[in-house]
Amino acid sequence: MLKQDILKRLEKIQEIRANKLGYESPKVTTRKNEQALYEKGISIILPSYKGEKTILKCLESLVNQTLDASLFEVILIINGEKDQTEELVANFINERNIQNIKVVVLEEAGASIARNKGIKLASRQYCTFIDDDDYVSDNYLEEMYKLANQNTVVISQIYNVEENGNIQSSNVINRQILKSFVSNQTPYEKLHTVLTINACKLIPTMYVQKYQYDESLHSGEDIVFFTELVVKNDLNYVVVPYTKKAVYYRTLRDNSISRQAMTFDFNVNQRVAVISRLNELLESDEITPTKEDFVKRKINAQGSFIQKYYEEHKDEYQTIIDEISSKKLIYFPYTLLNEDKVEQLIISYCFPPYNDTAGNVMAKRMRESGMVSDVVYNMMDKVRKTNVSLNQMVDDLINVRLPINSQTSFSHWAHIKKFVDLGMEGIDELVEKNGVHKQVFSRAMWAASHFLAFEYKRKYPETKWIAEFSDPLLYDIEAKKRHVDITDQSYLKNLEEMVKKTGLPFPNDNNLFFWCEYLPFLFADELIFTNQNQYQYMMDVFPIEGIKDFVKDKVTIEPHPTLPERYYYIEDYEYPLLSDDHVNVAYFGNFYSKRNLNDLFEGLKFAKDEVKDRVLIHVFTAKPAELEAQLKDDPLEDSIIVNGFVDFYKFLNLCTKFDCLVVNDSTTKDNKPINPYLPSKLSDYKGSGSDIWGIFEEGSILSQSKDATYLSPLNDAKAAAMTFEKMVEKKFPTNQQ
Repeated sequence: MLKQDILKRLEKIQEIRANKLGYESPKVTTRKNEQALYEKGISIILPSYKGEKTILKCLESLVNQTLDASLFEVILIINGEKDQTEELVANFINERNIQNIKVVVLEEAGASIARNKGIKLASRQYCTFIDDDDYVSDNYLEEMYKLANQNTVVISQIYNVEENGNIQSSNVINRQILKSFVSNQTPYEKLHTVLTINACKLIPTMYVQKYQYDESLHSGEDIVFFTELVVKNDLNYVVVPYTKKAVYYRTLRDNSISRQAMTFDFNVNQRVAVISRLNELLESDEITPTKEDFVKRKINAQGSFIQKYYEEHKDEYQTIIDEISSKKLIYFPYTLLNEDKVEQLIISYCFPPYNDTAGNVMAKRMRESGMVSDVVYNMMDKVRKTNVSLNQMVDDLINVRLPINSQTSFSHWAHIKKFVDLGMEGIDELVEKNGVHKQVFSRAMWAASHFLAFEYKRKYPETKWIAEFSDPLLYDIEAKKRHVDITDQSYLKNLEEMVKKTGLPFPNDNNLFFWCEYLPFLFADELIFTNQNQYQYMMDVFPIEGIKDFVKDKVTIEPHPTLPERYYYIEDYEYPLLSDDHVNVAYFGNFYSKRNLNDLFEGLKFAKDEVKDRVLIHVFTAKPAELEAQLKDDPLEDSIIVNGFVDFYKFLNLCTKFDCLVVNDSTTKDNKPINPYLPSKLSDYKGSGSDIWGIFEEGSILSQSKDATYLSPLNDAKAAAMTFEKMVEKKFPTNQQ
């Protein structure tokens, strides 16, 4: 008989034998050349560190398995400090004449190191992990193997064994397993704990060998390993019928995570290390909303250990926060630490993780205050991209996030009112639980923020309302009046009653932009304007006489805040187009009729050749193709490098790399008596350490800036050319050119 025929005959015999034992003989995974990648059966990975007191009981349970011994191998990895384990195992193997136990001895201690070695050596189709002080029921492997499939993880029951030998069949994990038989939830929900422990699972080896235990972790490495396996693969999960009594017996140890002594190292440092690794999975391509919730649940569980430590060591709050923040996490449940520290309610219609200048400025304002807050914002997925890394600006200062699911709109009254109504429902629940906030802070360019804050102030008048205006609302940049009707007459009637109590007039005006200014003017306890010109302009053009006298005592001028230096280095952005032989000038932003790049381009054209040859202008804009088309065949084309929009932290980091950063005023002299705008980029530039060039309109706040290294008037090419000359002279003094 040919060798090929013999192999086929043996395979048939094994299949018949398996069927008699009651389990299906799975197909062998093969390579393209038809040679088996894995042998049939199960590889048991069994690490042992100083296991002389328990290893024989574990091995005995494996020798007694009802599954044919030819269908499983035991890979025993003895690691670390030596005891009698190796000798005991050798005697056991010889006395029993056992053929399927492979012993590997490693000098280096570490369960992760041992398991990684076992994973590498696994040769069977399926893997299971057993600890050396645990053991399994006689039918454990057989019942698992019956349900084995190349896309399936099989789960058994798990009983706890106390130090006195008492067995607990009813424990938290096993109840979860048993409840899964009647639950309609996804496996990620109903089996969330058991999926990420080493015990009681049979897993296709081809998936196990894709990953490694993180040997740098001192605890929680199993959670990271299995969470990665679960998230990055779409596997099925089945539980052995409980009537089969296939059981993993887990010995409860003093050094188990649930029984560890409370220390900063274990409860904080080690938990944060695990959470940091889990955060990486939130950025994986395989993540889905369901799997994202699964990962966050794992993070929350780790965070509970930190919470327990904090509750006993309140004086170490900032040290704990610093340790967490140092990992630059996308997600951490700060509410576990911040619930008793809330000082204010923030209402910001746009807020991180939505990528929007208004949201980023509010986050910077929170960072500047350092106050722990509850935050209400709108879900803006249809109009703004998300960037979860933006959360790092403020996550540690947030207790509860309250995202409102209302249709995003700048000026549609029905959508704004929906945001207000849903926002108050959520806020009322917070107030019922924790009491009225000491203060509420709202910020608008998005009008809905002030309308919700007004509702809060009306219902809870004892709270202090701080209202900030980023720009004028009633009149746009071209001095045209914005007008959208408030269509709810009963709402206007309620406003009339409140306004008349102030002594100021109630106008016959249903314009929501009028009311978005008037309500804060009347009812806020403090009004924040970003610059003096903005305050003066909004007072001068507001149609109610006497408003300036009414609000003057509650006005504060607060320029846009600047983030601490560390935020400029959260993401190191490699930009290869910087030239040591040139002055590198950067412009970030879009351009339009009221704010454009004319001064940069015309100024460089006007400059001397020796200056022009030394300058490169780098433009970062959301419309690079449009600018590149404009520059085609332009004499400056080779001196201007056009880039696309960059995310916020890349922008901050790039700001530190250029010789000079350009910020320019909007043109307002044709339609406004005073320029009320101060570009928010200036605040970001201030923290970069780079030179700043302000191109200003006469009388603007930018024209008076002490933060700008260079200043030149708008539409003055000669002044711009002289500015370029100063930059070149600064970087390349005349005697070095």
